[in-house]
Amino acid sequence: MSSVTIRIAAANGDGVESSGALLIKVATRNGFQVFGYRGYQSIIRGGHVWYQIRLSDGKLHSHGDGIDILIALNQDAIKNQKSHLNDNAVVIYDPSKTNVTELDSNRYRLTPIPLLDIAVKQSGDPIMRNVAAIGAALGFIGIDIKVFDDVIRKMFGRKGDKVVNDNINVATAGYNSPGVTKAFDIKGDGKQRYSMDGNSAFAFGAYTSGCKFYAAYPMTPASGILQWFAQHQDKGVLFKQTEDEIAAINMAIGAASAGVRAMCGTSGGGFSLMVEGLGLAGMLEVPLVVAESQRTGPSTGLPTKTEQADLLFVMHSSQGEFPRIVMAPRSVEECFYVGKEALNLAERYQCPVVVMLDLFLSEHVESVDGFDFDSIGIDRGKVAAPNPNGGRFKRYELSADGISPRSFPGMPGLEFVSPSDEHNEYGDLVSDALSGIDEHVEMRRKMHSKRMSKIDTMLMNEKCFFPEVSNEGADHFLMTFGSTAQPATEAIGMLNEAGLNVGLITFKYLMPLDQEKTKQILSGKKIIDVECNYTAQLAYVVKANTGMDITDRILKYDGEAITPGEIAMQAADIIKKQK
Repeated sequence: MSSVTIRIAAANGDGVESSGALLIKVATRNGFQVFGYRGYQSIIRGGHVWYQIRLSDGKLHSHGDGIDILIALNQDAIKNQKSHLNDNAVVIYDPSKTNVTELDSNRYRLTPIPLLDIAVKQSGDPIMRNVAAIGAALGFIGIDIKVFDDVIRKMFGRKGDKVVNDNINVATAGYNSPGVTKAFDIKGDGKQRYSMDGNSAFAFGAYTSGCKFYAAYPMTPASGILQWFAQHQDKGVLFKQTEDEIAAINMAIGAASAGVRAMCGTSGGGFSLMVEGLGLAGMLEVPLVVAESQRTGPSTGLPTKTEQADLLFVMHSSQGEFPRIVMAPRSVEECFYVGKEALNLAERYQCPVVVMLDLFLSEHVESVDGFDFDSIGIDRGKVAAPNPNGGRFKRYELSADGISPRSFPGMPGLEFVSPSDEHNEYGDLVSDALSGIDEHVEMRRKMHSKRMSKIDTMLMNEKCFFPEVSNEGADHFLMTFGSTAQPATEAIGMLNEAGLNVGLITFKYLMPLDQEKTKQILSGKKIIDVECNYTAQLAYVVKANTGMDITDRILKYDGEAITPGEIAMQAADIIKKQK
């Protein structure tokens, strides 16, 4: 598999985001597999930002380790990106704005192009210098500029001929600049693909599975889910931007209580405010889905950087005990299916389902071939039949599997009380409905046991609450969860090419966990834990459930996404010691 990695670097506000998105569209239309990731600051303008786009003729699992083409739109781009350049990397820069004397001309292909002059001459708009740079990058990759023309016409046709022609003329001038020649042996397969980030895929999956209500307060990196629903609220879904995260989860609980498939979403700081509401959903046995997209903490931390440090917090949040399901999708494609599956699990077991994303997964862009919309149907769980002539409805009936029949507003004879206090089968408060302390204690024991017995029902029915293994016969294994599975997958390919037989253990479902099955899967294996946090939280979960202590670890917690090269290098050193 061949790949080329392009990084566009400049100041915030210089059009880096739009340039990266444009390059991704051109690449996917030309049949390339694409993986895009950006680094940015939590300010409106200024500061150093970059967008890295990796193109390949095969499936990609990360944004890569180094830069093959650097588009340096200011001096800081050279200063901040020079350590990431691969040997023979192409550096596109404007000599009137950028000095490259600190770069070795024998090591890199330094290509001066008058980007600003091209932009002003061809369009009159200096901001379009980034379009000229994209045109030059297409020339180095060998993508026909006509593909760019077609994309521009589709993207900006509604803005008029001048906008379209200006973009085409500027890009073409960059493409035909002196020194720009094809430098990489890579070609797309001609198949057009979609490009999508994790937040959009998750929201899209939930929508196709009948989600009709989404509430959230804007918080990076979960805001993309909010934006998706806001953009599609004319398609039969109600979106509500709330005053805070407390309101968001309570509105979602209200919608779910009314029979609507409902979700809310936030990041770690907002989830801290949702914790009491999560317990309310547990007591009311409301099918609620919460998206929790992690970023670095504690407190505000690094609001535009990634981490996987909320795992234990999510698993144990809120006071008391109640069943919950915690899931962590591993790719953009899987985000789509988890969006559908989470709603089914929530309604099937009438409990909260928390979907753990992170900034890397929420915001990076992948090319996808498409989705199987019918692979996961809609399961609304145990719904009571109308009973217009019966007695009082036992909404919280003491059922053997822990799951009581639920009703929706308007169903005859199925009205019930839904309290946040402990209650009996009808929903009457225990302290009010019962006369003696012994009855009080007994009902609390029965009702709490009923709710918690759902966990056994989940484990018996689902047959999926344990890790997945690839290359079962490997000598060594990387173990991880969520989005880190992608760079770990690529790292394993690098390790195998180096003659090391390495497999992968990944956790998509983290709670509940089938302890016996998990122990059976992990036993006898030489395992290296790979996580983006300081305390190896997944290893802690494994030890708590199986007693197995995974002491060989690769941990990253600086806010940057872990790369395949980092994993492969550290894993190789550990494997040498394991031998």
